[in-house]
Amino acid sequence: MKKFLLLAVAGLLAAGWLPAQEESPRFTVEVSSDSILLGNYFKVVFTLENASGGQFEPPLFQEFDVAGGPNFSSSVSIVNGRTSQKVSYTYYLKPRDIGNYYIEPASIAVGEKILETAPVEVIVAPNPEGLIQEPEDKAQPAPRSLDNWSWPDFSPFFEPRRPQREEPAPKKNRKTYKL
Repeated sequence: MKKFLLLAVAGLLAAGWLPAQEESPRFTVEVSSDSILLGNYFKVVFTLENASGGQFEPPLFQEFDVAGGPNFSSSVSIVNGRTSQKVSYTYYLKPRDIGNYYIEPASIAVGEKILETAPVEVIVAPNPEGLIQEPEDKAQPAPRSLDNWSWPDFSPFFEPRRPQREEPAPKKNRKTYKL
């Protein structure tokens, strides 16, 4: 009898019939690279998971120029009755000089709590050759380009066909002389 009851409870948990424990909210920061060559930019993403927040306060970015952002994205997912949501703020930063710098903590209000990210160190190295680096997405693969792909020709399906005329071969030019 105990085995049956244990199996029944395990089955209900696996099927999602009993309420699942809510995950606690997380506020994190991620950089595309922790070392960058001077003259290039990198991506910084602040992400709030499992909560909705307001009053987002970004860091001051004192040693960086903001090349882009803030870009805002939001997603909600419902799987087997479990709801999860994610809010992201993305910045593209360009360092002003070489050295070791920190991305200071950002903060966001979740209910009555204030959540902060951890500081992140970024090393800026000299770039005497002027190399260009592109920020990489760690979570998502780079999008593939369709530049080398040839699209099929759908014109026979959408345009009326016109009969093709064969043009006569050009006549040869002959010179005539009077005697």
